[in-house]
Amino acid sequence: MVRSWARQLASRRIRVNSLVPGPIDTNFRRFLPEDTRKQFEAAVVDEVPLQRMGTADEAAAVALFLLSEDSSYVSGSQYAVDGGMMMR
Repeated sequence: MVRSWARQLASRRIRVNSLVPGPIDTNFRRFLPEDTRKQFEAAVVDEVPLQRMGTADEAAAVALFLLSEDSSYVSGSQYAVDGGMMMR
């Protein structure tokens, strides 16, 4: 969809990109019992080539790049902020 939208909106000078987050360390899983949460997070991190969860700041940095003029020639791209999970 990103590439299709980027192609359709390019004539209007609208850029379309997407940020695809992987496991990001947030307090979203706080409802889980601590032991269950730790086991789940360990299993997830085991699938990440960089062997850790990302931070909200790391995902935000990519979003800020896409929102800035530094990405003015970027359109139709997907940015995986996933510690390399897409490589697997």
